[in-house]
Formats: sequence, structure tokens, C-alpha cells
Amino acid sequence: MIPVLVIFSQSHVDFRKPEFDAICSMFSIEVNGSDSINQESHVFVLHFESYLEVSKLLSRSILIKFAIDISIESESYDNLYQKINENPEIIEKFDVPEKSFALRFFAIGRKKKLDSMERIKLFLDAVPFKNAPISLQSPQNELYLVEEYENPTDTSPKKVYFGKLIGEGRSELKTKYNLRERCYIGNTTMDPELSFIQVRLLKHFPANLAMVQPRNLVLDPFVGTGGLILPAAEFGGFVMGTEINYQTARAKGRSSRQGVGERDESESIKANFEQYHTEDKLLSILIADSSKHGIWSLNAQFDAIVADPPYGVREKARKTVKNKEVAKDVYVDRTDYFHISNFRIQYQQKEEYDLESAFSDLLNLSARILVKNGRISFWYPVILENYCDENLPNHPAMKLISNCEQPLTRKTSRRLLTYRKIREPVEDEVCEIQKTGVSHYRSVLFTPNKA
Repeated sequence: MIPVLVIFSQSHVDFRKPEFDAICSMFSIEVNGSDSINQESHVFVLHFESYLEVSKLLSRSILIKFAIDISIESESYDNLYQKINENPEIIEKFDVPEKSFALRFFAIGRKKKLDSMERIKLFLDAVPFKNAPISLQSPQNELYLVEEYENPTDTSPKKVYFGKLIGEGRSELKTKYNLRERCYIGNTTMDPELSFIQVRLLKHFPANLAMVQPRNLVLDPFVGTGGLILPAAEFGGFVMGTEINYQTARAKGRSSRQGVGERDESESIKANFEQYHTEDKLLSILIADSSKHGIWSLNAQFDAIVADPPYGVREKARKTVKNKEVAKDVYVDRTDYFHISNFRIQYQQKEEYDLESAFSDLLNLSARILVKNGRISFWYPVILENYCDENLPNHPAMKLISNCEQPLTRKTSRRLLTYRKIREPVEDEVCEIQKTGVSHYRSVLFTPNKA
């Protein structure tokens, strides 16, 4: 087994292990030491069977910064230099005229930033490279000196590692999908890093967490501007969504960007996919009410569902009520979608959608239209004083397989819940959810803390 130093991002630590396990499950990666991955540390020594497996892991991970093939692991620099003197082949394999090199420095766990050039100079003074040429732009051997600190105020590292870079994770995707550069965004468009992590936890794959695969069929019932299905398309899934708000679905009205005014004609959900060259993966966006399950055929077979239902922070959850008819010459507000039938206008009025009902409907829909072993992953708001695992939505045909928390305030958080469909539902089976005050989430979130 190959010892590899894996350095994780310090953000979204509760999602770290589920993402890692999902990728390993997808590629059948054998790794020793993964049980040690936790939320407190950010550097882990893991053992893989081959460099190819490490590369597969890095090809999909958002939360891994990079991985190093460890040549030396030491408790101090003095011990590090001693090991090099006793084993000169450690450096000799890199110090050859035919291969250029660069030495990078990285410290993790220390509050005060260190002078990387000073650290590199001290190392090269003690361990001179005599033959290999330096190339900072495109080195054939990209070497790393990594310091790990136990406490942020420590002056000396608890561990020092030296080795060759195997590769970096896919954190560039959150830059590529940066909301500032995206063609069309809304008030609730999902942070790109979290949206990619959410897609990681989905895929039709027996008994394990895994990711959306090419040709999977993925649905977002609260699609908004498409922020959750864009990552699925990036990885080859075919995507579609429903949206109850006509203006959002058609990119009409005022822009969510400050100081912009009305939305530009070039803005649309389709334009977002064209921007990232994945428009061939976008099947359709339906202007429809997600609570009306009759729009889907009984033969609908989705591999995955992703959702971030509105829970009243920036957008309220809405659903339609019984049709009303008016004479065709009566003005109808275009914010309500409508159609003409028998020379009269039928239009949908909307009312507030109780959150317990919204999440129950979402699991009921998943049990109905997912393939067996298909996944649904959605964000669930939590009032901390009322939270316990037993209060989460529960459906007899769906199994909860992942529960990750993102803290928001002292009183609230939200959890990314992932369920797997374990069987077809029988007649009259529905989701059960405890009345925990989720519908009052907004009022709790914005209630000032008492001194």
C-alpha cells in the first residue's frame, strides 16, 4: 500500500467523510485509514493500492485540496534532515538532470502565516539539489514541504512531511461556477461548492453512497435558476426541473444582482448551461407545482432527485390551489401561469406551502418516481432546540443514508439529507414527519437573541 498525505479544505467539514466515501464507493477504491478522517484535523495519512486510485479520488473531490506521495514523515526538521542523510536515495531520485523540479511549502493548523520562501530556502540549504534544474512554471517533479500544527499558536510543527505532488482536487469547479460570473442567478441560487458536494451524494448504486454518473436522469422539483442541476450536467447526467414561479423559470422581472434593475434578455436557465457547455444535458424545465405528482407518469424513472426547497428565508414555499375561471377579457396577473381553455382563462392561484407538507410531499414523490436504489438529496432546515434524528422525515420505502449539518446561527442550521429508495411503495404508504416547528423556521431565524 502507498502512503499518501491527503490535505482537506477547512470548509464544510461535516461533508468531508460522506464525499470521500461516496467517491471511493463509485470507483471501488481500496483505502486504509479512512476511519481516521474527522472534522477537527485537516491532514491525514492514508494508504492506497495505487497512484491511479488516488488520481480517481482527486478527479471528483471538491473538499480535498491535494495529495502528496510521502517520501519522509518526521516530528521535526532535525529528524527530517537526519533521515535524508541516512537515506540519500530519497532525494537522489528527484535530483537528476533530465527532470526539473519545484519545491512548494504548505502549513496547516497555524494561525499566523509563515514565510514560505524562507522555509524553502532553509530546506534547500540543508538538502541541496545539485543536478536537477528548477522550473517553477512546469516542473516534472513538483515537491512539497508540508507542516502540520497541533495548536494555532504553536511555533513548531507537530509533523513535517516531504514528498511529490500526486495531484489536486476539483476545487476549481467552485471557481468555474462562481455565482458572480454566472449568467443567471436568483435570490436562492445554491453556493457552487455545496451544490457539487450535494451531487456527490447521489447515484443509482446498490447499498453505497456515490455520485451522479453519465446518462443518469436527474430531477430538481424546485429548480429555480438551475443551480443544483448544473453540477449533475457537468458530470454527464441528463437533467430537468420544475418551477412554480413563472418569473423565475422565464427569467423575467427584477434581477437578483444589486443595482442591475430588470433582468437582461440574455438571462435564462438555458443560458447557464450554454455558459458551461452542457446545454445538451438539459432536457426540460417545466412550469409546474412540485406538490402535484400527477404530472409524472407512473412509469417515470429518475436515477436521482436534488432539491433545495424554499423555507421562507429569501423565498417562501408556495403551491397552487383549485383553478378559478374568469372571463377572457378580465386582466390576469402574469405572475400566475395560465392557459386558455374553452374561450375562458383558467389560472392558478398560489398559497403558502406548509413546510412539513412540502418535505413530506418531496419524499412521497421520490418513492413514486425514483428507480430502486435511486437517491434523493435535499436541504432540510433545523431549529436546534427541537432537533433529533427521530424527527426527520421518514418514508417506509426510503432509507436515510447520509445526514450532514451546515450551521447557520446559534438557533438554526440546515442539514443535507440523502435517502435511498429501498423498494417500491405499497398503497397508502406516505411520509411521516413530526411537527417540530419547521414551518416557523423563518421567524426563529430572524428573532434577535436575548441578552
